[in-house]
Amino acid sequence: MKKGATIIMSLLLMLVMIAGCGTNKTEVKGNTEQATTAPEATEASQKEVTLKFSIWGNDTHKQMYEDMIAKFNEQNPNIQVEIMVIPLADYQQKLTIMQASRTAPDIAWLAERMIPQFISTDALLDISDLKSDEAYNFADIFPSGLELISKGDNHYGIPFSTPPSMIYYNKTLFKEKGLVTPTELYIEGKWNYDEYLKAAKALTDSSKGIYGTNLIRNGWENWPDALQTLFNAYGAELINKEGTEFTLDSSQGEQALQLFSDMIFKDGVHPKPGDQTTFDSGKIAMQKELFSYMGKAKAVTDFEWDIAPLPAGPNGLGTTLGYAAVTLFKDSQHPEEAIEFLKYITNPDNMTITSQYFVPSRKSVLESDAFLNQGPSAESMKLAVIDQMAAAQTLPSFKDWAKIDSNMKSVLDYLYSQSGTVQEVLKNADEAITPLLK
Repeated sequence: MKKGATIIMSLLLMLVMIAGCGTNKTEVKGNTEQATTAPEATEASQKEVTLKFSIWGNDTHKQMYEDMIAKFNEQNPNIQVEIMVIPLADYQQKLTIMQASRTAPDIAWLAERMIPQFISTDALLDISDLKSDEAYNFADIFPSGLELISKGDNHYGIPFSTPPSMIYYNKTLFKEKGLVTPTELYIEGKWNYDEYLKAAKALTDSSKGIYGTNLIRNGWENWPDALQTLFNAYGAELINKEGTEFTLDSSQGEQALQLFSDMIFKDGVHPKPGDQTTFDSGKIAMQKELFSYMGKAKAVTDFEWDIAPLPAGPNGLGTTLGYAAVTLFKDSQHPEEAIEFLKYITNPDNMTITSQYFVPSRKSVLESDAFLNQGPSAESMKLAVIDQMAAAQTLPSFKDWAKIDSNMKSVLDYLYSQSGTVQEVLKNADEAITPLLK
């Protein structure tokens, strides 16, 4: 028996050695079929690749993604990702130049105003196949959030930030002045621009450098972010919905822009152009901001603060909805790796991480306790964030937005330098924008 067993073991060993001579992959995969198909796939998956990922965020956002990339590298050691931070004011122009010179990043944040240009120039990669990826759970993305980044049945990105604009207010200053807070007024149905201006005047204390309000965030050049909520609340439109006519020179547009000008120059309740006073310094009583400011606000320890919806105007609430999506450029030399990275940073786990700064587009994350508990209270988060999302309006976007934006910046300088009245500024804006709509 012992001799027979020895012979059988010897034969088995010979068979293994013969199989090993046929393919050196058998030891890894364990069967012949895999061994004959695996080499190419293995080589491709191990190819060293460096992806470029452009954002306009701050250092905190960059660090958050770098931490994600470190974990991504544990699973994909051959894929390196370099983050490019480009200031928001220059972002669209720089990406346009890079696209033209075929040096665009593989992956890029795009805001709502930038998306029409890059879709119309066929610059973005169609990622519609993700809909059939069960592990990714594409159905978890709010369908309404996909409209801006889609054309027909094709999808060109995943929205990761859909924040409604809101007011951060200094509760300590409101208490010191014995004022009813924006939250209380909103619940009573009395939170409008008349009450907002009254509060701003009562809270302003020039002797202490305290302003009642500030609508500017991300710099004075980011005028749509500052003004569109006023335009909406007063029923004004920059350009008609067909994109063919400049319409801000209406009575509604004049009212909205006059209110903004008066707050700065007549009432003195709003910082003047160039003034860098910030909410976290305790010298801005009501700051218009987005959810992404929450991290900075949480670092405030000198005073109590809360969040509330924006006030209503004659046309109702003018809340705007911020919007940003992760997209892939079509000219990427590494589309498969870029898609893997996009899937990774927008999966539920990582969207939970980004939700500390960005209002998530995944239903499972938006409705989680983890998200609601990130604000000053779950009640405030529901009131100022979740309850406002359905009616909030995205900022208008037009094909030639870069030129329209540039011309409006030049025209608004007349207002900021007090070189013209509101009526004159609107007349100049008409002359600067209308030729771009032909």
